[in-house]
Amino acid sequence: MIVTAAAALVLAPVTPAAAQTVGADERAEGLWHVDMLGLDAVQAEGATGEGVTIAVIDTFINPDVPELQGADVQVRGSTCADPETGAPRQIVSDDPAHAAHGTNVVSMLVGTGQAGDGGPGARGVAPDAEVWFYGVGSLDAADPEHCALQDPTVEADGIDLTRDLSWFAGEVEENIQGLGDPTALAARAAIRDGADVITMSVLSGSSANWEQVAFESMIAEVPIVFGVLNPLRELMLPAGPIGTNGLFPVNAIEPDGRLLTDRETGKSSGMLSNNIAVAAPGDQLLGVGGADGWGPTLIAGTSYATPITAAAVALALEQHPEATPFQVMQAVLRTTGTGGAHDIEWAQDRLGAGYLNVPELLAADPRNFPDENPQWVTSLEDPRCVDAEGTEGHFDESNGLPRCHWTTGPFPEGLDKYRAVYVDGEPIMTLDEPIETPYSKPQTDAGAEAQTGREPSTVSSHLRTSVALGAVSLVGLAAAGVIVWRSAARRARSRGRSEERGEAS
Repeated sequence: MIVTAAAALVLAPVTPAAAQTVGADERAEGLWHVDMLGLDAVQAEGATGEGVTIAVIDTFINPDVPELQGADVQVRGSTCADPETGAPRQIVSDDPAHAAHGTNVVSMLVGTGQAGDGGPGARGVAPDAEVWFYGVGSLDAADPEHCALQDPTVEADGIDLTRDLSWFAGEVEENIQGLGDPTALAARAAIRDGADVITMSVLSGSSANWEQVAFESMIAEVPIVFGVLNPLRELMLPAGPIGTNGLFPVNAIEPDGRLLTDRETGKSSGMLSNNIAVAAPGDQLLGVGGADGWGPTLIAGTSYATPITAAAVALALEQHPEATPFQVMQAVLRTTGTGGAHDIEWAQDRLGAGYLNVPELLAADPRNFPDENPQWVTSLEDPRCVDAEGTEGHFDESNGLPRCHWTTGPFPEGLDKYRAVYVDGEPIMTLDEPIETPYSKPQTDAGAEAQTGREPSTVSSHLRTSVALGAVSLVGLAAAGVIVWRSAARRARSRGRSEERGEAS
């Protein structure tokens, strides 16, 4: 585990065997997840991730490794630039000490299964998916002194995400100074660019950074899966999205089904996380290299269980284009284990809803499940807010903030505030004065008078004073056009694939 003041990198456990180069005769043991997840059968039946875009947020990548040749991997750019020159940070590297982690992550998605020597190599769960790689470079240099945030994919007439909005202390604010976190910025860019699912195996940024990301993920219905902490050898403060409401934390299991465990300390992965969604293979996997060199290597860590889960989501999105992304995520959590579709049962052993089950996921029809994010807690009365001592969710008497064992936030009232500015185009209200944002919509004369008058709009007044955690309806999301466009695009891609196979659409 690499921990810096700026971030924590979710690498393999700190043991010498975490990355082990193996010969051709030993590689089969690194493909145990292929059997556990039934990949031979599901891929033979046409589930390959075709037409689905997976965004990867990591540090560096080497797209030239043999196992990625022929895969659709696009390097979208870096969210960090040199503060003095403005030059984007280089994120493509053939140095395994830098790029092995991010390259291994991508290989779990779209690895071809063939190494450079012609023998078995890293094999991806969704080999035909399109991968967008957003890099941040070294996390040791992710602080403002070394990293000037840059929007890597902003269009000439688009909104620069480094200077649009921020979320701080429960309020939407202007971001004039371009402050933030490069990994959170990469997630926002991936959502804006149209990714179908996002996978992240690095931890960086503040809770406020990731609450803003969670809002935009909820609005666009783009699931974000990320790796929880590997076994800890020393106490540390959680970083990045740990504890964020509405995201999908993934834990790692070993071939025997146990949580990833440090043999020296006996500690297992997932500490400090109370809202783990699912567990997936994350030990003794065949990767593309380690810090000491490139080549078939056994790797371990929640870093690799995470893209495996994201790739399974991609398979389900491909196979069920009429379902919404959150219905697909419902299916992921309702098909764990071996018993077919079932109600979600949250475990207390850091397994979340259970073991990822790809065949059952693809067999289920997600349209039968609620169109709502299963990880999004909307009320302090939710049973997941109760801690191990039986303390229920409540408002803290000292500061009035909501307290829930499952999550540190954000909550529905914050989503309403953010949506009002980000989607509805309302101005930010500061000391009862409206401030236009890049998302503000043109006002009619009457509308402008209403926005600049002494009395703020009813909606704005309600948003500023509300503290209740009412349930959030997702019906209005389609009005923003994002979900409608994305679902239509998936349906069109699905029809195209069906026609190529000679199938009825």
